[in-house]
Amino acid sequence: MKYRAIGTVFLVLATVGAAQAGSYTPSYRAGQWDFSLQTRYTASKDIKGEGGSSLSLSDDLGWGFGFGYNLNNQVNLGFSFAWRSIPYSAKIIDAEDAGASSFYSNWLDTGTVAVNGEWTVLRSRISPYIAGQVGWTALDTNIYAGSDYGCWWDPWWGYVCAGYDTSYGKDVASWSLGAGVRVEVTPEVFMRIGYDHAWMDLDSYEGSDMFRVDIGTLY
Repeated sequence: MKYRAIGTVFLVLATVGAAQAGSYTPSYRAGQWDFSLQTRYTASKDIKGEGGSSLSLSDDLGWGFGFGYNLNNQVNLGFSFAWRSIPYSAKIIDAEDAGASSFYSNWLDTGTVAVNGEWTVLRSRISPYIAGQVGWTALDTNIYAGSDYGCWWDPWWGYVCAGYDTSYGKDVASWSLGAGVRVEVTPEVFMRIGYDHAWMDLDSYEGSDMFRVDIGTLY
């Protein structure tokens, strides 16, 4: 709740400021492509599981990049790729003895591919925006799950077979909604500063709050 309150205050102030400062300077982004390097700061989160089990995710800075096409001065459609490695600690409850528990910690690696849509409220170089995305997220707990064996064709060595270690993970649908301010520093360079709330198709997961800063170029 604290992060959502901070995000709400930020968006209100940013929207008012952007409306006053940017309404007089028109943008020329219509018909242009953009490419951006992105950051996503995710707040820490505690997740309760079945039987008393729990998972604590640390706050973390994630990275990504995206590209899109400006259909006009207000609508942008594109794709994004994001990844992060989140430190976590977990409490495990024995399925046969509810009084027996164990603890461990590791890194949760995530990677997301998504389709994005952005609506810029004003047609100016400084404007509030509303954005959303729908995609697919791969989760890797880095917990050893055994070994496997496979064969493949290598361009140098021909037919090769080898063993490899596997870890517990899952692929899930994911989506997010966000808002913030877009600033075109020059006709070729822009920034996005905002707040997103993201969800994944997982039991007991209510979503996460993310603050983002993107730096990009128009071409």
